[in-house]
Amino acid sequence: MKILVTGAAGFMGGHLVDHLISLGKHEVFAVDDLSGGYIENVNPKAHFTKLDLRDRKKVEQYIARVKPELLYYLAADASEGRSQFTPLSSTERNYLAYMNTLVSCIKYRLKKVVLTSSMSVYGAQKPPFSEDMPKKPEDIYGIAKSAMEDATQVLAKVHNFNYVIIRPHNVYGQKQNLADPYRNVIAIFINCLLNNKHFYIYGEG
Repeated sequence: MKILVTGAAGFMGGHLVDHLISLGKHEVFAVDDLSGGYIENVNPKAHFTKLDLRDRKKVEQYIARVKPELLYYLAADASEGRSQFTPLSSTERNYLAYMNTLVSCIKYRLKKVVLTSSMSVYGAQKPPFSEDMPKKPEDIYGIAKSAMEDATQVLAKVHNFNYVIIRPHNVYGQKQNLADPYRNVIAIFINCLLNNKHFYIYGEG
């Protein structure tokens, strides 16, 4: 199977590509604009291309060449707290980039998409969250992620492809960007501790 992983130079994308390569039975394509990830995270056995998914023409040309059957979408500008101050950039890097990719993939008989969304779609509702709770995003990033989910569900009905939506939150591990001040609280805490800085726990933690 031809598999495309976006955000492949990121923490999660890098691990996913490693796993898919280890299976030894798929052709794995990997893209990233390297704005937040590292080329060292990309398995050299994958077909890597540096690509800005906001560029619709280049995305269309790339997808026309690759024709992926399965899309793992992990590309994101996940700076949730910053998104209120960069609303256009956040929307372009999340919703627009995803639509450019998904619509192009649909043209070439996409079979399935696995969309990495976010717990931010729940907003400030009282945890623990469950999948039957309504989406109530309270920031531009959460709104973009919620829209990505909705668009996936609508287009899947019309164009007959399967999908899975996952909503991870505060994942951590090897290959993670410890310098990112906007996401993944474990890395933020570690960064503060290593630099003798205070870290903050909001509410009841």
